Amino acid sequence: MSTRVLVNTRLTVACQELARQQLRLPADATLDLSGLRTALTAAQRIDLAAIGQLVSSAPVRMTLGALAPTAFGTVSQLLARQQPGADPQTSATSARTALGTALSAASAAIGAATRDITAQAFTAAGQELGYTVSTCRGDVATGIELRRDHEVVLMRVDDDGAVESDHAGLAGSACGDRQRELEEAAARRGVVITHRDEQHHSSAGGGDLIRTAASRRDPSLARAVALIARPAVASGARRAWTAEPEQRRPTRRAR
Repeated sequence: MSTRVLVNTRLTVACQELARQQLRLPADATLDLSGLRTALTAAQRIDLAAIGQLVSSAPVRMTLGALAPTAFGTVSQLLARQQPGADPQTSATSARTALGTALSAASAAIGAATRDITAQAFTAAGQELGYTVSTCRGDVATGIELRRDHEVVLMRVDDDGAVESDHAGLAGSACGDRQRELEEAAARRGVVITHRDEQHHSSAGGGDLIRTAASRRDPSLARAVALIARPAVASGARRAWTAEPEQRRPTRRAR
């Protein structure tokens, strides 16, 4: 019996501070923009006063100003330059569009930093447990391939910190035991599991994640996982340096 596990994670305070450092954010800047996203999505019609209220929180303004300076600068200008003769609805629409752009850019940056820290924690966890580890960072996901003797663990880490793991090569409850060991080792590095969905499958060769990666005929399952996860936008709209994923050589640490 093999195991497939999907988990949601959160970063401890120490790892959140690390994310802020990587993003060059002030210590008081927020990493959680979910409240703003919900409010902006729920509003059918919104005026400038309401938009000003949405961004009234200093931690939110710090984050948007640092991670999306151009778009949020437009929002700030529209809020500050409310002219008596200007059409308020046109200004509100422009401000809402700019705020949505700023929110998307900031969320993407925070998600990428969260992914990197989460992947680093599970990579170090695998090394601690004696696995040979290969990683590959793609546009929207990072693949982690762990090997030890006949055992294979393949992981996909997404921008929101969600982690999918697929095990092969072990019998009985050993896969579940290995997964919990990895999660505990990652937790010691500041990545804590908040939700867990464990599924068992009868294929000794792995579940959907391993089979799909193996079907690409790539000698690196980590790279195959990173390439499978494609962004929703056309590749030409992304910066050139994201076109080719970064792959790291296998590493191993003694147990």
